Amino acid sequence: MKIKKTIDSLCYGIACIIVLISATFSLARGQGAVYVLADKSDFVLTARFNESECKPLIAQNETNASLTIERIQLGTRSFCEITDLIPLPHKLSPGESVQIGYACFRPQSSGQEYDDTINIVCSPKKAGIGAVHVHAISRAEPKIENIAPTTQGAILAFDPISIKEGTLISMVGKDAEFMRSFTFKNTSANPITVTGLDFEKHDQRFEISKIEPEGSIPLEVAPGASFSLRIMYHSFERTPFNNTLLISTESSKEPVKYEIRGFQLPLSAMEWNKRNAQGSK
Repeated sequence: MKIKKTIDSLCYGIACIIVLISATFSLARGQGAVYVLADKSDFVLTARFNESECKPLIAQNETNASLTIERIQLGTRSFCEITDLIPLPHKLSPGESVQIGYACFRPQSSGQEYDDTINIVCSPKKAGIGAVHVHAISRAEPKIENIAPTTQGAILAFDPISIKEGTLISMVGKDAEFMRSFTFKNTSANPITVTGLDFEKHDQRFEISKIEPEGSIPLEVAPGASFSLRIMYHSFERTPFNNTLLISTESSKEPVKYEIRGFQLPLSAMEWNKRNAQGSK
């Protein structure tokens, strides 16, 4: 309601239209929009293999006469596609602007560069406008050390007196968010009270979602007994990230440390992608 009242207060005939168009321009420019009817228009699209980058295409009539966008012609190399295209022909009054769609690049191979032209065909024809140069770059996936995932439900030795640096916990998954459970066994001859669970870096990538069997701390662990942690990994990109799991106890001033590594598999490692690659050979 507050937004509506603000807009209503600005709407005095044509003034409202000007305000709303200005807001649209500001948003588009902030998103790296491409002004396709400018005197010189070119842009760059960069994406990794089988991922996409898109940029909005804005047509702004900066002439003193009406223009009609008749059609859009892609170049001969067809590495770029136009999505969410508005119905054409579309008439633009002097000073009017409209988002006509998105230019998207989805490379099918890595380490390549492409050049092409998108032609915005208008009537009447205006010299020097409507030809948009596109440069696209297909980035190669970074080389990543292949560390095998820790087995789901693996039993890890736990003793705050004799073990200060525990074994590496490796979490590997296909999704942007995934969970794995790990069991920690008291290998000492004494009962252990777990008083704290934390991560060294608080970057919101790793999260303890469940503690078993008690469900909370403090947690008493008898000699030879175990407790389990369900850990969630939040991936922001397809490169590995490391942290350190800290388990505090009453038995030691220093927490037991377990290096933990989370990794969302690259698209090239997906089974469907491997099948597509084999089918294209």
